[in-house]
Amino acid sequence: MVERVWRTLDATAKKVWRVKGIILFGMIWMFLSLATLLGWYYTSPSDPDRDILLWVFLIGTVIVVSVFIVYNIWILMYFPRYRYALGDEGILIQRGIWWKYKRTIPYARIQHISVDQGPVEQMFRLYRVNSYTAGTGSMGGASAGSGITGPEGQILGVRSPEPLKEDIMKRVMQSRMGDGVNDISTGGTSKEILEELRAIRKNLEKK
Repeated sequence: MVERVWRTLDATAKKVWRVKGIILFGMIWMFLSLATLLGWYYTSPSDPDRDILLWVFLIGTVIVVSVFIVYNIWILMYFPRYRYALGDEGILIQRGIWWKYKRTIPYARIQHISVDQGPVEQMFRLYRVNSYTAGTGSMGGASAGSGITGPEGQILGVRSPEPLKEDIMKRVMQSRMGDGVNDISTGGTSKEILEELRAIRKNLEKK
């Protein structure tokens, strides 16, 4: 049994999450500002309730800033608790602070691996490595109303995705060649298939 090595995300992932938070909370604050300040501007100065809009703006701003601070604390707590490993039987992913998430995606069930980036990830040159099984659709198929779910396993904050993808696919191929190979008979076409599978395995092990 190969010793399990747990891997953590690239430290730049924290910057990615912060930038996403700035964009999200910034949009919320801008919407709040426009709604309240425009309402205050177009309200008659003689209206006794006019100043209420300013208080709504100030209180809303304090709430948005407070939640953003809590979000940054969450990032500091969540980052070291997100880890993954390539185990003997599948990909292991663990994450979560209060609600723990632990999942194993067996290599035998994995259909393909995809690598993608969002706009913010592109800024920091980080990638997501997604593993899809037979029941989770295909790359790009998880759209609204499509009835297809997203990847069963997703590894975030990967700096160099191709070596990780190749390592996973190698283990997937090895698991499939190991399933039922010994059950193939040694005569005729079955023997040729067995020899071909063994040759593929040797080539993968050399790589």
